Amino acid sequence: MGFLTRTAQVRRNESPGPFSFSRAVRFLVFLAIMALSLGHTISCRRESQPEGQASPRGQAAVAAPDAPNVLLISIDTLRPDHLGCYGWARPTSPRLDQLASEGVLFENAISSTSWTLPAHAALFTSLADSVHGCYDTVNKLPSNLVTLAERFAAEGYRTVGFFSGPYLHPAFGLDQGFEHYENCTSYAQAMEGKPVADWGQDTDIMRGSHRDITNPIVYKAVKNWLDLNRDSKFFMFIHMWDVHFDFIPPPPYDTMFDPDYTGNVTGEDFLFDESINENMPQRDRAHLIALYDGEIRWTDHHVGVILDDLKRTGLLDKTVVAVTSDHGTEFFEHHQKAHRKTLFDEVIRIPLIVRCPWRLTPGARVPHQVRIVDIGPTLLELAGLPPVQDVMGHSLVPLATNQPLAFDNLAVSELFSVGRRIRSIRTLEWKFTDHRSRELRWYVELLTDPHERQPVKDLTTSRGRQISAWYDRVVKDLNAHRSRILAATEPSEIPEKVLKQLETLGYVGSEGE
Repeated sequence: MGFLTRTAQVRRNESPGPFSFSRAVRFLVFLAIMALSLGHTISCRRESQPEGQASPRGQAAVAAPDAPNVLLISIDTLRPDHLGCYGWARPTSPRLDQLASEGVLFENAISSTSWTLPAHAALFTSLADSVHGCYDTVNKLPSNLVTLAERFAAEGYRTVGFFSGPYLHPAFGLDQGFEHYENCTSYAQAMEGKPVADWGQDTDIMRGSHRDITNPIVYKAVKNWLDLNRDSKFFMFIHMWDVHFDFIPPPPYDTMFDPDYTGNVTGEDFLFDESINENMPQRDRAHLIALYDGEIRWTDHHVGVILDDLKRTGLLDKTVVAVTSDHGTEFFEHHQKAHRKTLFDEVIRIPLIVRCPWRLTPGARVPHQVRIVDIGPTLLELAGLPPVQDVMGHSLVPLATNQPLAFDNLAVSELFSVGRRIRSIRTLEWKFTDHRSRELRWYVELLTDPHERQPVKDLTTSRGRQISAWYDRVVKDLNAHRSRILAATEPSEIPEKVLKQLETLGYVGSEGE
């Protein structure tokens, strides 16, 4: 393909392919990237707190702006349990930790699914996946649905989005409502001006996306837009991809958390490398996780630089900032790697941090379960906009301000892709899973079995019948909601030959388990 890809270490017994550079070149690329931003970072660091330093607890004395900006950041594949503010021991997230100390952290946020496309559709529409209909690569977001960007645009906001992974492409309808929606992948030219049928899930593009390095591209695009539009009232969405596999962070992040490793695991080709499996040596698995943590720290740095820009220009305290993710990833906790395979907590739990200094108390933590579909209504309320009635989510502002829970916060997660038909419903106490493609149902008691190791498949007990009946009512409500809003799926126009390529890559087709 010849497009720029994430730098990757070439194994000794392989020749460099179109998506791999030598370690020396990788280091030079990193130096070039850092040279571009170092002067900026130093100039604004004096105005920022040191990395990871917490703000004083208590309500900040910040006056409410007349028309606050809203910044929504989605960090792809980010597990909350690998962030310092969620209890991880490694210093993977000093800037996100600082943001949490200045805002509100939601301890138990749940996604609608375990992969990128439908999760972002749920984020933008505040609807469950089976309701918005954009749950597989052959579907796109129905144009009759109203997105978060459209709601802000209707209130006079400039709406701008920056995406860095293939499933955020306009071909899937996720650009709906954005005045400016910029492709920050390094292979953007391979997509630009072409129908998705020409590139959709192309083998080279998919493998290249796994190696792509996008954080500096995203930052540059965001900075360029802000430099020209800083006086505008804006809703900005930023999608950051680099935490997604492959786990090959640039120096110094590649060795930051495991400098003594001498093995062969590079983090490259994570999904397809058969040597990366649940029986791999523990030392190699530990290094793989260290590389994932390095990707988080690399991305955390860029989140910090964006926030520093907002502070330097006087915009930070006039902007609602929310950071979340679309899903997590698996490291063989349930015999699987990556994501888009199950609905266990390691893939559906997501971080959620919201900073709004004129409304929310810094350092607050919310233990209640919340959902990805609640994020949009929360941002609308914090921006002072009227609530919406045609969604499944609710504003979290009352919870964030220590008011009692006033809505049913049961979380629905669904995976209707790659030959799987799985749905779960979750509370803080229990989780019920319907694996329809295997005709299996079970529940787990999360209070005594938080890692979901002891599924209860006997649903004839009083407890089993009670939870099963609850699940059946949820399904009935989902179907009614879908019928009520007429969210008919629309094809994304991916042709049969490309679907065949997808199947060979493991993106569609049978479960293969």
